[in-house]
Amino acid sequence: MGKQKAVVAPSPFTMDPMNNQVIVSTDGSALANPNGAMGWGWAEHVPAGRKPIASTGQDCDCGGASNGTNQIGELSAVLQALRTHRGSYPLLIETDSQYAINCSTKWIHGWKKNGWKNSKKEPVKNSDLIKAIDGEIRSRAGKVSFTWVKGHAGDFYNEKVDDLARGFAEKCRAGEISGYMPYEGWLSLINSDYGREMTMPSDPTQAPRKDDPIFDARQTGFLAADPIAASPVTPDLAPAAPQDAARASEQPVGRQQAAIPQAAPPVGRPKSFGFQDQPLYPDSPQTVTTELVAKLNEATAQFNLAAQRLEAASQHMDQAVAKLDEAIRRFDDSSWDNNHQETLF
Repeated sequence: MGKQKAVVAPSPFTMDPMNNQVIVSTDGSALANPNGAMGWGWAEHVPAGRKPIASTGQDCDCGGASNGTNQIGELSAVLQALRTHRGSYPLLIETDSQYAINCSTKWIHGWKKNGWKNSKKEPVKNSDLIKAIDGEIRSRAGKVSFTWVKGHAGDFYNEKVDDLARGFAEKCRAGEISGYMPYEGWLSLINSDYGREMTMPSDPTQAPRKDDPIFDARQTGFLAADPIAASPVTPDLAPAAPQDAARASEQPVGRQQAAIPQAAPPVGRPKSFGFQDQPLYPDSPQTVTTELVAKLNEATAQFNLAAQRLEAASQHMDQAVAKLDEAIRRFDDSSWDNNHQETLF
């Protein structure tokens, strides 16, 4: 027998017609935007027969807070999608938010040149989230691209992430669930006009439980409507993320429930406050804790300055009232004198 030629195994992504890329839809939602309960969500487009590429082992995730804005929700969704899809494969993020796309790909270049000041020379809003997104994109081995989809126009995955984000926001508003955000999302909320009314959980890193109804496909209609969830699963064809390779190899092949993920905290985030500090974003010399302390100190200083100005304004008002009282008294005295001298006007 002659030598056998080496046969190169086909890429596990050849089943994906979109240039081997992984597609993730993202969305943010705020009830009574701004300053209403907010939520974020992402969902991976998982073809039949393939497990999710996400390092969490789940095909979707969602979170939110008791107060916030739609923009913070949109950016948080993009950031969490990036953090759970680190790798060398191309990643396409679908969103109905032009704001999130422009922040991530267009406006950021000018903000960097201007020291993170906008055209009005004011600090860029939500810069903590935008910087983190930029860090994830720059440090990622695979290309990241964005595409805009029209919201509420019947796109299956856009509707799915909208339901996830809105569902979490509604639970936050009802007090049924604690907030679940990336740290940069909490920082953006603290620095916003609505941070003082925000209800922060005792452990902001705690993800929803895997049995939480918010992930129940039967309550959102995805189990019946999703052709992916209804398809039998063939052996895993997707390469597991490095940190999940051992765990993935132990999982038996079975029926996949695409819309019922195993919830987990965001990548790189501790499960409790007894944690080792994390970089603020890839290649950053700052840590999450130092940045959070700095932001809190800055907010405290601004509050104290505002209190001083309010006290000074109160003193000025008291002086103005005293002068007005004196003017009224003199006018009354003058009127009395004129009445008695019959010379009034």
